[in-house]
Amino acid sequence: MSNSGTESEDRGFEKELAEIIQGELIDLYGNKGYKTIIQTMINISGRKESEIITNYELFSELSEGVFGRLSESKILGPIKLKMDKIGKDNIRQGKKEQRTPTRLLIADDEPEILSLYKTFLESKGKEITVTTDGRKCVEAYKKKSDESNNKNYFDVVILDQKMPIMTGLQAAIEILNINPQQKIIFASGYLEKTLLEALEKLNKAIAVIEKPFSLDVLDNMINNKELFENLEKITINQEERDISRKVSEIITVLQNQI
Repeated sequence: MSNSGTESEDRGFEKELAEIIQGELIDLYGNKGYKTIIQTMINISGRKESEIITNYELFSELSEGVFGRLSESKILGPIKLKMDKIGKDNIRQGKKEQRTPTRLLIADDEPEILSLYKTFLESKGKEITVTTDGRKCVEAYKKKSDESNNKNYFDVVILDQKMPIMTGLQAAIEILNINPQQKIIFASGYLEKTLLEALEKLNKAIAVIEKPFSLDVLDNMINNKELFENLEKITINQEERDISRKVSEIITVLQNQI
């Protein structure tokens, strides 16, 4: 089905849902009561009337702000009954957000490892681009950034530290020259050495996952926004700390996220 067809279908569902909510509330409480209830929801949420009555999940949450514990019997019960009569399978609870999947760029010189990364992480709903050395990784990064006109195209770049042609650290230098805010994870068997090199060469606190590791741990690290926020705080404040203390702080942050 084309996007235009899907959008038209969504608008149809939203319109039908809005008519049910409006009709039932007016039947129960009159026009004045309807306006009072919707205005209260607008005041609570800061959302527009059209947003509230076309999204059942939002509407049901806000109904508690109007009727409290009685929201089920006072508002939601009659509306659900109407929806059931029409066929609730044909009513969407608001238009579902179309979320862009997490995009990952991965560089590793071992094809078997890349295959494992790709299979596992795609099963988690992520979009994967794989490369076999640091140079190809940088080229892929530049290409996607240019094509999309978006330096933040990749959410996270995962670099094996030891690769031919260009190491993970060398690739990171070029990537960060393009986008200093890019989130990077190094895969390395030498945690402290890699952290030290990253601080010296990149002047940045970088996430490192120590080999060997499970793919579940890697996925958790990729999804952990707090981890990257804490590393950024160390980067911002690092001028006032000696390098051994910086390494210690980064290790603490990494250990706490597992």
